[in-house]
Amino acid sequence: MNGRPTVAIVGGGILGMTAAYRLAQNGVRVALYERSHDLGGLVGSFDFEGYPVDRFYHVILPTDDRVRGLAEELGLGDRFRFRPTKVGFYGDGGLFSMTSPKEFLTFPLLRPRDRMRLAAFVARCQLTKDYGELDQTPLLEWLRRRSGRNVLERMWRPLLDSKFDGHYDDLPATYIWARTRRMSKTRDKSGAEVMGWLDGGYQTLIDALEHKIKALGGRVYAGTAVDRIVSRGGATAGLSVEGGFRPFDFVLCTLAPPMARSLLDQELLEQAPADHCRYLGVVCLLLRTRRSISPYYHLNITDRRIPLTTIVETTHVVDPERVGGHLVYVSKYVDPSSELHQRDPEELERELLGHAKTIFGDLRDEDVVSSVVQRARVTEPVHTLGGAGNLPEMFSVPNLALASTAHVYPEIVSGQAVTGVAQRVVPGILERLRREERMAA
Repeated sequence: MNGRPTVAIVGGGILGMTAAYRLAQNGVRVALYERSHDLGGLVGSFDFEGYPVDRFYHVILPTDDRVRGLAEELGLGDRFRFRPTKVGFYGDGGLFSMTSPKEFLTFPLLRPRDRMRLAAFVARCQLTKDYGELDQTPLLEWLRRRSGRNVLERMWRPLLDSKFDGHYDDLPATYIWARTRRMSKTRDKSGAEVMGWLDGGYQTLIDALEHKIKALGGRVYAGTAVDRIVSRGGATAGLSVEGGFRPFDFVLCTLAPPMARSLLDQELLEQAPADHCRYLGVVCLLLRTRRSISPYYHLNITDRRIPLTTIVETTHVVDPERVGGHLVYVSKYVDPSSELHQRDPEELERELLGHAKTIFGDLRDEDVVSSVVQRARVTEPVHTLGGAGNLPEMFSVPNLALASTAHVYPEIVSGQAVTGVAQRVVPGILERLRREERMAA
């Protein structure tokens, strides 16, 4: 390959695409393989009756410097749109806003004393920089101690139950600490919540990355499944693709550990790090509606009579004319083994739409222009107590890097966090390639 080192990348999500771009910039001949015909993975778009639409909802914050810096580098810096948004709660059968400081101070689902404890708790999260102790602290115990029993039972416990499909007793305090710190960055100087969108969604970024990778001599194989990551003499030798062997100096696999491990030859699997995470999947009903349904970008659901995680109307940020109407994501996070992954789509749509109608009493069938059910068995890892000490080693197998969302900790999984994983794995690959080059010389 003209003397240039060769690296295969398995997975065409934002992590794989960003890593391929950075490696190509450093003179590496890259070849990226994605099973799906569409690049982007969970952040990608699909054709929703004539309009490109995010498969799942995503948001960019004004402080997401990695994503914004990458977009700026690719000539997309002027494509961001940031707008003030509202956040709401559905509890006790009603809708309540918690957007402004005044609304926080008068929030009716909590008593005045509880609101003050919650405010102090949020402020304490902002002041706490080191998460080492929190990593070893059980989340429920910490929330009870810091925000009080009533706040835990009225707000935190139902939110955790909806997010983690009822299994959250083994979580560390870092989960709420990191989430609180990230979402506090959505506030501008006036206290208003501001969220953003890259015109065209993350797919715009993915498409620009594909163009740059190819311009730098790399190859992108969409719609091409990798059969195996092949070993020879205990080290990674390349890939088996569509029944044929393709040699590479190095392989980067960006799939989540359960999928990555299924591709490894036995002698590579024996050297791979243990996977200490469990995982969450998602089922989501995407509605295109004639009018705005929710006054909120993001609706938290604390009334557990409604078995949903959230309802997000992204067109409070996304331009409705770009997506053919108003987009409403009715979502429920579930265990990968949940029967909802096998449920008949029409039956699942009726169920999820019924819950949305309960929350928004004026939502009618005639308001819905089009709809589709989207599902993914693995969307993000769940790190349990002591997660910092259980992060998998990226480079435990010769000539192979295993990097994925399992390395996002204590941050919350987002485009910002995942591009951070790319920033960590690429220097390690380059260092190992240079070492091999020196040894060969």
